[in-house]
Amino acid sequence: MPSSPTLDYYNTHAEEYARLTGTADMTGNYIRFLKFVPQGGTIADIGCGGGRDMKYFKDHGYRALGVDASPQLCTIAHEYSGCPVTCSDFLSWTPDIRFDAFWANASLLHLPYDGILEFFRTKTQYLKTPGILYFAMKSDIPEGPDDKGRYFTPFSEALLEDILRTARDFTILDRWSNPDRLGRKDHTWETIILGH
Repeated sequence: MPSSPTLDYYNTHAEEYARLTGTADMTGNYIRFLKFVPQGGTIADIGCGGGRDMKYFKDHGYRALGVDASPQLCTIAHEYSGCPVTCSDFLSWTPDIRFDAFWANASLLHLPYDGILEFFRTKTQYLKTPGILYFAMKSDIPEGPDDKGRYFTPFSEALLEDILRTARDFTILDRWSNPDRLGRKDHTWETIILGH
């Protein structure tokens, strides 16, 4: 897997990142997402980080699998959640099963604009019908690297329109905005749940 400043950051700061993000209370988001997922269904956590979300899904009776590009985070996520984790970048990932749902919380935003569209064009084939896709992105940030060297693409209405044109059989089931769960000021998250 080729290196990048984004991946280098997460490999170098994996334990710190997992510890910090593990404190975020995502319960409200879980509830809104899981009402669309069949009980006991399969969920792929795209960009699973430290395994916080996978562990919740597993503890509530779902079959969860993680995907992350950082080998260090993959190890932490597996040990913390007890779920299988595939170490791969999102666009190279080719699972051997189809899932009831994708959970992509704060992960697709590390892809360039065209990479996000490629994800929706090539990876939604691994969702069952009906299938659910949750994603959350920051909406108020510049495109490009942040002060830590991590690449970001901000959410925009134009991006959402392009996603819906790319994944043509998906429609919006739920959508909301919320402030940052870690208390960082001037961070707004846009969360979308798509279904087909």
